[in-house]
Formats: sequence, C-alpha cells, structure tokens
Amino acid sequence: MSISTKKIDWKVNKKRSEYSLAEYFIERLNKAYNLNYRVIPNGEEASDADIHATSENSETLNLQLKTGEPGLEHFWGTRIKQGSGMAVIDTNIEELLDQIIKSGERHYANSNDLILLITERYQPTFDDGYALYISNKLKNTTFKGVYIVKLAAFDAKHLYEGQIVVVKDIFGNHGNTF
Repeated sequence: MSISTKKIDWKVNKKRSEYSLAEYFIERLNKAYNLNYRVIPNGEEASDADIHATSENSETLNLQLKTGEPGLEHFWGTRIKQGSGMAVIDTNIEELLDQIIKSGERHYANSNDLILLITERYQPTFDDGYALYISNKLKNTTFKGVYIVKLAAFDAKHLYEGQIVVVKDIFGNHGNTF
C-alpha cells in the first residue's frame, strides 16, 4: 500500500469517525432539548466546520471535532487504584481542556460560529458537580459552544451509555450533563 493510499484511508476513517461522533452528539442534544437536528457531512476542505447539523426550525450548527489529535489518546492520564473502586487520575483535566480550547480559538478564525466537540471513547463519566466546576472554569471561550462527547460502548463487557458534558452550552445551560 502506498503512502498516498494510507493517507486517503486515514482521512476516510477520520471522516467516518467524526460523522458517527457528531451523530451521537446530535442524538443526545435532540433528546435533551426536544430538537430535530440531523447531521450533514461538510464536503468543503477549506471550511472550519467538520460537520453541519441542520433543522427546519433552527439555525445550522457548525461542529468542529477534536478526535485523535496528538496527545488526546493520553488525555485522561492513568488511573492508580486506591482500594474499594476509587482511583486517582495522574493528570490535570481542566488544564488539558483549557489547552485544547485555547488552541482551537487560535486556529479557527470564526470560532464564535463553531461548536467545539472534544471527543473520547470509554472514559469515566463526570459527576454533575465536576461538570459544573469545569464549566465555570472554561465557559468564557469564543466558541459558540463547547462539549465533551464521551462515546458510549455497546458491547456485553462494557455497558456504558456515554455522556455529554456541557462546558459552554449554546442554550445557556452550562455545566449540565446529558
């Protein structure tokens, strides 16, 4: 397989992954706010939005997804077991989120029109108090909205339903989870 073929395969897989993550986010957003958005891939390479979400009754949402960027695969650090199910995470999640958000603000000229989705798979859910804490620290961003999309695991071993953590909500409900 040539290098150019590998690049094309990687790009196709990345687009497919972005689409499925955007679908998951929009499905949860629709359910949480009784909306009817649907996901449309963005075919324009020069656009800041990876995916658009459209609805007959509402404005188009422009989604920018952060998936598999350098360092995100180690985003949550390692867990050090502390007895009866408790664990210590050896990283500063708020600092890493802040870096991702600030980097996006510098990179995208029209960040005020973009909804940033920071995506991950199979990681622990945040309790409501921690989600509110993160939101209070990070919601003052130029992005229209910022959400952490924790993808569900659909297999017999991992009955994990996933979670959306609202850092900055487009409807003003900062710090919620759904």
